[in-house]
Amino acid sequence: MTEDLTMGEQIVLLALDEETGTLREAPLRVSLAVSAAALLELGFSGFLTERDGALVPTGAPTPVDPAAAAMAEHLRSRPGETPREWLLAVREQTLGAAYRGLSEKGLVREQGRRVLGAFGSVKYPVTGLSERAALCGRLTAVLTRGQEPDERAAALITVLHHAGLRAVLPRDPGEEVPEERLTAIAGGQGSAAALGDTIRTTVAALTAVIASSAL
Repeated sequence: MTEDLTMGEQIVLLALDEETGTLREAPLRVSLAVSAAALLELGFSGFLTERDGALVPTGAPTPVDPAAAAMAEHLRSRPGETPREWLLAVREQTLGAAYRGLSEKGLVREQGRRVLGAFGSVKYPVTGLSERAALCGRLTAVLTRGQEPDERAAALITVLHHAGLRAVLPRDPGEEVPEERLTAIAGGQGSAAALGDTIRTTVAALTAVIASSAL
């Protein structure tokens, strides 16, 4: 089933403490990572293209994925904004979409009630433990066992790395992710390079927002 998860849903599933249902990393970092993932989903779908050094909609249909659709709508309605502004503006919507998607797929259980839309007031214990284990297994094979990632796995690892969410990257017990391996993937030397300008622009915007937020 994890192959059917959006990139944003995978980020949240990895970031959640499976027992407490709370995020193991700063919510702002996670929400920005999910927002960046939504932008990359637009690149995968062909919705975005590079023109005169900027990312612009191509006229392709809006993706079905709610997070990517929210990002697409924002891009259409705010054509003058920068990628940094895109990530900040849509991060709560994309995070909410990821939680809802995981809940609808039976991978988390919502506990509590959102107050004024605040996701921090709700917990999401992981119920899809086998699906989470499968996701971790696939990423561990890439990160510590040398398996070549497909473009989506490479993009996911790249977003987690540049969002400062390295702690949620899975690994074999007692082992660390080799620095050179992570750098090669996150540096665009592997399959993620297929996204070209979309991933370069997204990573630059994500890194800038994280830095300016002093996280």
